[in-house]
Amino acid sequence: MLKQPVYVVDTNVLVDYPNIIPDLDTDIPRPQSPTVDLTNAHLVIPSAVVRELSSFKKEKTARGKAARKVLKKVRSLAEKQTQTLGDTYKLEAPIDVNGTFVSILPIHKNFKDCSPFKPSEDDMDGQIILAALIVEMLARGLPIDGTARKESVEGLEASSDIKLLTNDNGLAIRARERGISTSRYGYKCPEPYTGRRDLVMPPELFEKFFDERRIERGEFEEAFPEERKLVANEFIIMTVEKEEDYPLDYDPRNNLYFQNIGRYDRNEDAIVPLQYVSSFPATIKTPGQAIYAEALMDPDIAVVICDGPAGSGKTYMATVYGYNACKAGAFIGVTVVPCESHSKLGALPGDLDEKMDPDLQPLKNALRNYLLNSDAKLKKELDNFKKFGPSCKCKNGGDNDSEGMPEKRSLKAKLEDRVELIWSNWFSSIPIENARGRDFAHEIAIYDEFQDQTITQADTLIKRLGMDGKIVITGDVYQIHAPYLDETNNGLNYASHLLYNHPMVAQVCLTDDEVVRHPLVKEVARRQKKLGLSSFE
Repeated sequence: MLKQPVYVVDTNVLVDYPNIIPDLDTDIPRPQSPTVDLTNAHLVIPSAVVRELSSFKKEKTARGKAARKVLKKVRSLAEKQTQTLGDTYKLEAPIDVNGTFVSILPIHKNFKDCSPFKPSEDDMDGQIILAALIVEMLARGLPIDGTARKESVEGLEASSDIKLLTNDNGLAIRARERGISTSRYGYKCPEPYTGRRDLVMPPELFEKFFDERRIERGEFEEAFPEERKLVANEFIIMTVEKEEDYPLDYDPRNNLYFQNIGRYDRNEDAIVPLQYVSSFPATIKTPGQAIYAEALMDPDIAVVICDGPAGSGKTYMATVYGYNACKAGAFIGVTVVPCESHSKLGALPGDLDEKMDPDLQPLKNALRNYLLNSDAKLKKELDNFKKFGPSCKCKNGGDNDSEGMPEKRSLKAKLEDRVELIWSNWFSSIPIENARGRDFAHEIAIYDEFQDQTITQADTLIKRLGMDGKIVITGDVYQIHAPYLDETNNGLNYASHLLYNHPMVAQVCLTDDEVVRHPLVKEVARRQKKLGLSSFE
């Protein structure tokens, strides 16, 4: 009866990947390299999933938008079906759309009478498991109207051709407990793209790059025939095997402008030196930061994606770049869209700016640190504070303490005033829900903590780029807070794959060794990655 591999589809898969349901009128391709090949497959959408999608459709969120899109597609399919009620219950009249078969499965009200598994009507996960059990029974020719013997249902074994497609770990565990096979759906990520690679160069090729300031793609491929093809705006960190093989004018221990790093320029079809890193307004401390700075400063790069551990400078450098680029007249302002999943704006007191302020503190903290390192007066005052302590006197003539009122504002208060002034002049922020419909033309948009976005949310935000604008996407795939997301199905990973090898996009992955915060943070990041752990709430 069931001639193709059958996948019972869970709600979260449809929300994250609406295009898994084929369109009748257009042939929209599914994601490249999916974890499950759905060619010639039979997709079964339980009525419980339709109910759950209907409960989402009124939400003014990315999930609501995805639910509306899926329901519209499913309705179009349902209206094309010509079948009897019996056909519907037995999945005998699926609609064929470009080689994929789709059915909507209602649950017979008497089915639970012969099943050892009896979920409540409100248990959506249970209802989806029940639908998968129905498909198992149909595959074996058992009646689903309640007349099957309980023993026959209890003895069912999972078929390798029938699986529940879900990214919900809890649902997958419950399904497995009842003998139902499960699979995830998403992208295959065999080798995450880092935007950089370290190579030991032949001495003559390194010297050619140093002297002539370019390596032709053909020369690179001839020297490295086993290496994969160069990618647009990929960065090559070059070394030679022996220190004496470096050119006489090059000192690897005093490489302030990172002359050993090249970028593959697809327009020139060659690896060219960094051009903008020397103009970056903050001190560059690591090769990864040099790559990141180059991508930020390059006017021909419209989207910069930066993945890296906490303390590696992702947010700091984006904030410093945005501030200085606006002061130089390159952009009219910076719009920050905090993407962390735990923000509950409606539950917090105050106006919108006050509600959002906790999520903006990483960027304001970046401005504080930048001012302390770049403003001569503040830097001198900090040095004096470290040497002599608070120098101001109280009105009563005593030392400045908790009882007295200082005549002058403290260093911290001055710093806060400067940060708030800069923020009000150049920066603004909006909740992620309000980004839809915006066009970030002539300005920089910073999407911080992008790993907490779903595929649908990420897709919406990427499309906000406006004329003469720039988008900076930052995050850490090992620091995911959002439920149902992991290292493979989050927005940061999606953006990396979607924009791979585009000449207006640069990507960089900062490493644990490039953490520039407290040394303990570097060690935490290293251990966390080694153990395969994400942060815990």
